[in-house]
Amino acid sequence: MDPSPARRLRWSMYGALVLAILAMILGGLFTVIIGLFTGQLTPDAPWQQWLAVLFPAVLIWGGGALPFGAALGFFASHIWRDV
Repeated sequence: MDPSPARRLRWSMYGALVLAILAMILGGLFTVIIGLFTGQLTPDAPWQQWLAVLFPAVLIWGGGALPFGAALGFFASHIWRDV
């Protein structure tokens, strides 16, 4: 059964959002860990330094995950049927 275009679009949007949010959380955590180990961030650094490191990294991780999440959601709409 071929899914409708509305269903493919809905699943693509949900897939993109879910994967982007997950990538932002895990990517931010990864960036903090690497930043602490490399000395770019220190635990007693001011919040501006943390923001200067985390904000661009989180945007890059989330933006990079959007097309992959959309593709995964699109293909998932072909596999799983609505119950």
